Amino acid sequence: MSRAFTKERDDAPDPPIVVRPRYIEKGRLEPPTDRRLVGFGATVVVEGTGPAPRTFTIAEADQTDMRTGRIGIDSPLAQALMGHKAGSTVTWHRPVGDARVKIVSVKYDDTTK
Repeated sequence: MSRAFTKERDDAPDPPIVVRPRYIEKGRLEPPTDRRLVGFGATVVVEGTGPAPRTFTIAEADQTDMRTGRIGIDSPLAQALMGHKAGSTVTWHRPVGDARVKIVSVKYDDTTK
């Protein structure tokens, strides 16, 4: 059998499991008092992420689900949007290079008030 399929030593410890922590910084997991600004819980329509505008909701890091448009508060896109209003153009720092995106609208679910 090839070495690629066997452990070098059976008594070698397994690598540690890294758990992605929740964003604990005080006040960051509550919507802002000014509901015109993008913050935790905001549903944001953005132009510039693809050929058509896309809708994203800012959620906790462990609740990320791209199929439903939920992005983690610690994601590069969420960080670029945070604190800005509809009509703003912001720089999204991506691993493949920076992109400019425009915030079309910002809204909050009534249950987050």
